[in-house]
Amino acid sequence: MKQLKQSETRNIKRSQIALNPYNPKRHTEERIKMQKKNLQKVGYLGGITWNELSGNLIDGHRRIQAMDLYYKYDGTPEKDYIVKVEVVQLDDKAEKEQMTYMALGNTRADLELVAKYLPEIDAEAAGIDDDYLSQISAFAYDTLQIATFTVDDFLPPAKAPVIVPDEEKKAAVKASKQAIKEQCEERARNESAYITLSFTSHIEKSEFCAMLGIDTDAHFAKGEDVLRLFE
Repeated sequence: MKQLKQSETRNIKRSQIALNPYNPKRHTEERIKMQKKNLQKVGYLGGITWNELSGNLIDGHRRIQAMDLYYKYDGTPEKDYIVKVEVVQLDDKAEKEQMTYMALGNTRADLELVAKYLPEIDAEAAGIDDDYLSQISAFAYDTLQIATFTVDDFLPPAKAPVIVPDEEKKAAVKASKQAIKEQCEERARNESAYITLSFTSHIEKSEFCAMLGIDTDAHFAKGEDVLRLFE
């Protein structure tokens, strides 16, 4: 069987990388800061694709911008840093095609599945903000009998950990999960107040967001704001 062509992994300077002006993804400052927190927790796991012919990124803009924050990169040689990238050689047409494919061709997340194991993880560490939670909660009522929740419901305790015997630790974890479940079930006594809207393209979604005055990356809009459009 013929082997697939593969990219070359290489360490290059940040100053060699240009953010692609045609990148269809729009990353908010909040999501970039969230990415920075993830990098500080687990490190940089790779996956950035860079076109050697143009110097532009193909994929990985949010990770680069988050590392820029971490290293306080300002474009000067003193603040330059090394980045591991996947190197490709693409002409202008292929660059735009592959960047679009990576931006629009990603698999949609199974939010119903995420809703099932959400109480077991740290939502903030997983990059789940209130916008995503509003989508997940739309599925959660049918699967977990949970109507709605926020990031705060699933964040770890802010206090420093206390060393306790294993049995006590297990009991504490179990009690914490039970408390979260009971809190969510209490909220579930009210009917779910969510409805999901879909658009045929990003252009229609952008126009809708512009009418509401919200970011085009937003995954959640208040129904009251939508109603005001018809007043």
